[in-house]
Amino acid sequence: MNSAAHHIGPDTAPDRYRLLSSIGRGGEAVLYRAEIELDGAPETVVVKVLDSKSALGPGQFARLSTKWNEQAELLRFANRPGVVGVREHFEGPPIHAPGGASTVSGRALALVMNHVEGVDLRDWRFERTLTTPAERRDVMGTLAQLADVLDWLHSGRATTSGRVVVHGDLSPGNVMVNVHGQATLVDFGLSKLTADHETAEVWFTPGYAAPEVFDGRRTPATDRYAFGAIAYFLLSGQAPPNTPEQLRHAIRALPQLSSLPPERKERVLAVCATAPEQRPESLAGWLKDVRDAVVSTSSASAFATPAPAPAPATATPVAPGTPTPSAPTVTSARPVPPPPVLPPPPPAKAPAAPAAATAATAPPPVTSPPVPTPSPAPPPVHSVQDAVPPRRVAPELRPGPLVITPAPARKRRPAVAVLAVALAGALTVIAAQWMSAGGDDENNGAPSVTETVTATETETAGPAAPDPSASESPDESGEPGSVAGADAVSLTGFPQVDGDDMFSVKEAVINSKGHSDAFVSDYDCGGYMEFNLGRAWSTLDLVAGIEDNSVKDTARLRITLDGTPLFEEKIELGEPQNRSLSVKNGLRLVISYTATDTETCDAGTVALGTPTLRK
Repeated sequence: MNSAAHHIGPDTAPDRYRLLSSIGRGGEAVLYRAEIELDGAPETVVVKVLDSKSALGPGQFARLSTKWNEQAELLRFANRPGVVGVREHFEGPPIHAPGGASTVSGRALALVMNHVEGVDLRDWRFERTLTTPAERRDVMGTLAQLADVLDWLHSGRATTSGRVVVHGDLSPGNVMVNVHGQATLVDFGLSKLTADHETAEVWFTPGYAAPEVFDGRRTPATDRYAFGAIAYFLLSGQAPPNTPEQLRHAIRALPQLSSLPPERKERVLAVCATAPEQRPESLAGWLKDVRDAVVSTSSASAFATPAPAPAPATATPVAPGTPTPSAPTVTSARPVPPPPVLPPPPPAKAPAAPAAATAATAPPPVTSPPVPTPSPAPPPVHSVQDAVPPRRVAPELRPGPLVITPAPARKRRPAVAVLAVALAGALTVIAAQWMSAGGDDENNGAPSVTETVTATETETAGPAAPDPSASESPDESGEPGSVAGADAVSLTGFPQVDGDDMFSVKEAVINSKGHSDAFVSDYDCGGYMEFNLGRAWSTLDLVAGIEDNSVKDTARLRITLDGTPLFEEKIELGEPQNRSLSVKNGLRLVISYTATDTETCDAGTVALGTPTLRK
């Protein structure tokens, strides 16, 4: 989004807020990072905008406006550390160009909140292994802050009338943690603020949504279920499963809780009960049953983050009664079994003795030295970014649960298979030598064993760690996400932390040069995508341009790292820009594009050719 091109404000000051970039969206509205000029200097805020297009008619919009304003005003009473501050709310012209409020039609509702510095809970957890007591205390301290503020909101103490406030969409993406360790709830769902309020549309974050959310109901118990899912995420480093039964099983299996007595463990598991009334009324009390077991655990291995399941990619409505499948199973590369030992050749023509096999893989003792076995390739290395919760989705067809489909795996040439082929060739040569020497008497000169050795490797969605056995040269296959070298990987293989699905991974032609691995935009007005780099990369190399088949010939491209612009320029057809951008020690990478003409949606087809991250 062009920072000088889009504004919003009340009727009395329609250009009050300058919108900088879209940072998220939910069932009711879109969140924007924005600026307001105060005493000659810009101040950053967050503006949540509900456009009139979300309503079905003038009467419905009027009723929604009344409810929006009432509940936004109610949220202003929830003023304490741990809850995002609300500055104002208003109805006014939709998003427009500077001075162009009178040229646009329709109405929009807006809620202005303070901008909370820091990282969200997903990135905060990604930077911790929980192998030290200090990190475990950090996690329990953050959970204690959330439990305290949620109990306060649910008790009615946040408002003078004693009215209960419900967050309604609690997930790690809606919790910000600053440099001082203060956790703050952000992005309250406006139509979900009061207890037992039913909404017209169901929007939620899979894995953190209680069963009643499918019926449009959100109560304090809904927040408590989500809190239990967050606790599981922080303790395991994995995204929570999608059903209460699966979440209960996952929490029960946590090694940190294995020492709890049965009665106490059942109290802990009640947080994910299917029935809302069976969940604990006090989260602070629930946390007491967990804290000692977590902090006092002496074994660091109990906190080593396991390889998480791949993040779900899409959510598809299904027919009523269809059971929700279990989380997909992650399969890593398995060692190739050692080949059978062939009969010894005649002494006169025996081959040179190979190195002895390790004790772990050696067959029973034989009269000849065993054939060496190749070292198995290490399994793919996973990180918490693979467990990042997916973008919010709305089931259009209800009732019925969602079927979460894992993202398709990207191809990679397995090094194990290459070694297996080489080994099979070596065995063929040895067998030929034996046959030429007359073979084994007991087998009438024929080799004793014939075996085909195969090896496969299943790879989860997302970037894999560089394979030490892979070639240093770029992958000639050109597959998206293929490893280009020991210290390089394609950005197209990374799962998106957030985005609006306006980019596809496909082939692109930029200024007559083909790129088999590229991001290509799918929408004329604009779009964005967001990645977690995990502070693991130093450079992003790419070719930015307009795709040769584009009808429009310009667009404005913006690339930021942790809020700092790396690239913000107009790109044109036939004029590609080869860029090497420094992303050293960077965490959150955001790539967005808009039309150069702010009055219409006429962005050209943006193509980012061969986007490669390097160490």
